[in-house]
Amino acid sequence: MTERITRSPCPECGQPQVVSAQGLSLIARCPACGWMVATTNPDHPFHDRTRYTVRVEPGHLGTAAAIARLSVALGTGVKQARDLIGQNLPVAEDIPAHEVIRLHPLLSQQGLHVTITPDFPWPLDGRSVVD
Repeated sequence: MTERITRSPCPECGQPQVVSAQGLSLIARCPACGWMVATTNPDHPFHDRTRYTVRVEPGHLGTAAAIARLSVALGTGVKQARDLIGQNLPVAEDIPAHEVIRLHPLLSQQGLHVTITPDFPWPLDGRSVVD
């Protein structure tokens, strides 16, 4: 949870407020008097209306190993995994940001190289923005 001090004064005592993001919420609180309010966090991937496409490549794996690992990760047959990798077909398309965040570790932890289009603005490095 990252906190930041705002220029907006506390409506009760006039002191600076501290704002922190907690999942889908923003919490503004006054450290001086204890006043607090919660509102929707507009900077959360759940509110991202962009639709994304996810593809995978073998990366450092050989093609056969990548196909086997993709099949396991997706719970699909080997033929479908072979088609996805061999024809560079989307593993998922037209999905929201929070689904990309859910899907990415399933694929990357298998050693697959994951490509997301359009450019993905949210962290995929294990920092949680989706609580």
